[in-house]
Amino acid sequence: MRILETKNVTKAFGGLVAVNDVDFHIEEGEIVSLIGPNGAGKTTFFNLITGIYEPTKGEIKFLDQFLKKSKPYEITKLGIGRTFQNIRLFSSMTVLENVMAGQYCRTKADLFSAIFKLPNARKEEDRVMEKSLEILDFLDLKKIKDEIAVSLPYGYQRRVEIARALATEPKLLLLDEPAAGMNTGEKKEMQGIIRKIRDKGFTILVIEHDMKLVMGISDRIVVLDYGNKIAEGLPQEIQHNERVIEAYLGKGGAA
Repeated sequence: MRILETKNVTKAFGGLVAVNDVDFHIEEGEIVSLIGPNGAGKTTFFNLITGIYEPTKGEIKFLDQFLKKSKPYEITKLGIGRTFQNIRLFSSMTVLENVMAGQYCRTKADLFSAIFKLPNARKEEDRVMEKSLEILDFLDLKKIKDEIAVSLPYGYQRRVEIARALATEPKLLLLDEPAAGMNTGEKKEMQGIIRKIRDKGFTILVIEHDMKLVMGISDRIVVLDYGNKIAEGLPQEIQHNERVIEAYLGKGGAA
């Protein structure tokens, strides 16, 4: 089943075209990596999918629903969760509280019930905590649930951000450079985490610069360069694609 599809998606900022006429799709259960040199338009493409930007031209369809003019919170409720290139955890909150914050888009209790702790709100609060603890356990974070999230080592902060994204109960998970700033051991762990998440039934779209990680997790790879899609294929196909080599190394490096 095709879970996400874009047709002719373009985003221009004045005279600068950041994403140009991109056709893209991802099937349910896939891990697809979106790669390209710095400035290729990868994060802009993520921001179009998640409603931070509106396309200048083209269509984005998620689970047969067009996302035109949809707000980020509406897209999250539809089932697209994401992390960010720069970690955005709530600085004064614990690991558990950060993950619980992700769950609240799935709550139904109204403000009155929440303020006055009515039975339906208390029941929902219990459900949110139970679900959040389940996610922390899945990502081996339960033992640090009461730690202030931003006080943790960088690799753990990345994992907490992924846990919060999973708490939104996404059908499609977008990971924006999940291994950025990590050492070799942490990258290896992250590779295992991404595979584990997919094996749990999630569909995953990844932006990542670390080619070893990309080649190790991807079912397919899509390559952007200056906002244009220049290649798409299996990891081994992309690895030997002349246009991709040229984009990363320049004509002299590809010779």
